[in-house]
Amino acid sequence: MFSSRALRPVAVTFPAHGIFVLESHHTRGFRMPPVRHDFLKVIQPFAGGGWLVRKGLRVPLQPGDVVLVPAGERHHIEDSGTRPLSLYALCVAPAAPTPVTGGVFRAYRHFPSPPWGPEFRGLIRHLLHEQTLGRPGSDLMMLGLTWQALGHIARAASGRQPLRGERTHLPAQARVAAYAAELSRTFYHRQSVDAAAAALGLSRRHFTQLFRGITGESWLERLRLYRLAHARRLLRETGRSATSIGYECGFEDITTFYRTFKAAEGTSPLAWRNSGGVSARLRRRPHRQKTASSTPN
Repeated sequence: MFSSRALRPVAVTFPAHGIFVLESHHTRGFRMPPVRHDFLKVIQPFAGGGWLVRKGLRVPLQPGDVVLVPAGERHHIEDSGTRPLSLYALCVAPAAPTPVTGGVFRAYRHFPSPPWGPEFRGLIRHLLHEQTLGRPGSDLMMLGLTWQALGHIARAASGRQPLRGERTHLPAQARVAAYAAELSRTFYHRQSVDAAAAALGLSRRHFTQLFRGITGESWLERLRLYRLAHARRLLRETGRSATSIGYECGFEDITTFYRTFKAAEGTSPLAWRNSGGVSARLRRRPHRQKTASSTPN
């Protein structure tokens, strides 16, 4: 669920599996009255600024923070006057098959820009992706992703940091091939070619050479291919705003999304949607008219 230019909080409606993810882009004038939910909520802002107010305290909210609001905690959110918040929220019902009733999740917790924040944001985006498409097995995928997200919080609360997976024992070409295959499922994560190369234990030059040799494309070309394909699908199949779609597809700002989409399609995302999903280049292509050939009698 998403809300573009929200003036009030998004209503939470749980499916049978008990996991609900929302994306909300506040606008000036957003108001949230003090509320006490019967479910656990994890908030991660990704733009703007504001405060979470609880027990008379105003706790600053900044992009990248992760905040756990336990069930029964009275709170509300206030925006900065000039920079309204955009945020994700993972909501977990008490009956969901997750560990939310454990001691770690009974207390309010605030993690300012934790080192695992980008990975957490990737999990939230993956959850939103599964929720939006609603494919067979999405309920199980969402439960698994929620366990991973809550695992980050449990580890951080205990003082242990998540361990990063390593593939450095594999040959370089196998490492890059595995990464290229995964990119079709992780394109919406925040990532860079330098970070990808470093994670595989390779220099940037070696990584980019191997990646092009395996895929036939540069790293950026392949990444944009996946992001734009998903953007087209969301534009066709949902009524979500271009801003919301751009963020879900992995673009860090709406300007980059519009520029990249227009370079590929010759038009803006909303114009593409309104045209029924036809590229502007195809619409401008002249139609050749067949003329009957004349032969002398």
